[in-house]
Amino acid sequence: MKSTKQIVVTKQDGTLERFSLAKLTNCLTAAMRNLAYDAGLAAPLARAVAMHLQEWSGPQPPTADYIHRCACSVLQQTGLMDVADVLVGHRRLRAARRRRIRVVESACAAARSVPWSKSELVTTLQGRYGLRRAVSRFVAGRIEAQVFALDYRTVARSFLAELVRSELVAWGLVDVTVARPDAAACGPSVSAQRPEEER
Repeated sequence: MKSTKQIVVTKQDGTLERFSLAKLTNCLTAAMRNLAYDAGLAAPLARAVAMHLQEWSGPQPPTADYIHRCACSVLQQTGLMDVADVLVGHRRLRAARRRRIRVVESACAAARSVPWSKSELVTTLQGRYGLRRAVSRFVAGRIEAQVFALDYRTVARSFLAELVRSELVAWGLVDVTVARPDAAACGPSVSAQRPEEER
């Protein structure tokens, strides 16, 4: 569906990017497989959403939240209400995890912390490593997934830097010598507490 390349989406951080039919298809595929549905249904449903977006006439590009609602609506209209519920649940869980995680400047207990921000990570990947925005968002998404999987409430910035370097080297996006950490990053790399360990 070549025309979907013309669709622009407003992300939650206010930035704009092209609509990705493949990304939406993969999202629907994962939700359907989670409930043992035929994943082959994902592609035509994603195309239905894309066709709807082609008719968008608003003064500003559609938001990611609007596209999410469109996907859920298509699922509900085709009798896949439980798949729509999975999408909604996944989105809420991701938002909750982002709110919960704090990034600290060092492993020191008194270190200042800031909220987790995927957008800031994307900006860092673009500015420091010169990656295109689409590539930066892909890498940031993988790093965010790793942080979520650890189930930590706080992560040190040095630990986050290690994750970034490892991911970039793994994908061949930087030379291993360029990605070598400096002395400051080789010390205690993470200050982390699991939810049940927090006081």
